[in-house]
Formats: sequence, structure tokens, C-alpha cells
Amino acid sequence: MRDAASNAGITLLAISGFRSVERQAEIIQAKLSAGETIDSILRVIAAPGYSEHHTGCAIDIAVPDEPPLTEGFALTSAFLWLGAHAHEFGFRMSYPRGNIHGIAYEPWHWCHGKS
Repeated sequence: MRDAASNAGITLLAISGFRSVERQAEIIQAKLSAGETIDSILRVIAAPGYSEHHTGCAIDIAVPDEPPLTEGFALTSAFLWLGAHAHEFGFRMSYPRGNIHGIAYEPWHWCHGKS
């Protein structure tokens, strides 16, 4: 998929792939230590054991010169390209606006495989 995007003049940067259950717990603990509430944390990150990153099928994508992991990714040509072509490679955006999981909109998070 990255090569096909590159051929279309789009640079896709893989910034996060597989993440262990332990690493997921560390991320949540760091957010708790920074003063965030568990309710607000679980709106933006899945609980340990429930993240698509644990499967090795999820990837967070960024582009050069743009802040990663922000809704601004949805305004990039990379996002438009993914919306039009990611399905050709078996990928889908996991967390569109109003998703059934209650996770915040994540235009950068794509998963390979069945929905």
C-alpha cells in the first residue's frame, strides 16, 4: 500500500504498529499519572487487551511535516488517498466519526482484515 501511495505522489509514514498489552497499560498509566481521568483516556485509547494494535493488524499512519495522531490528518492528501484506495489492500479506517466502539475519531488508524 505504501508503494502504491508513493507512486501516486503520497508519502505514508507508519508510526505505530504492533503494541503489546503491557505497552498499552504503560500508555494508560502515563496518562493517568499526567492527571487524565480513566473515562477520558478510554475515549482515545482502547483498554489493554482490546486494542487492534495487539493483533499486529493495525497501523497508525502519518505524513511528513504534519503533527501525528491528530484529526488534522483527515485534511491531508494521504487521508484522501487512503479513503479511495486502502480497501484495495485490505485496510479500513477503524474509528470514523460516531463509531460503534465509542472511540474518538482517528483518521490515522487503519486496520488490515475483516471489520
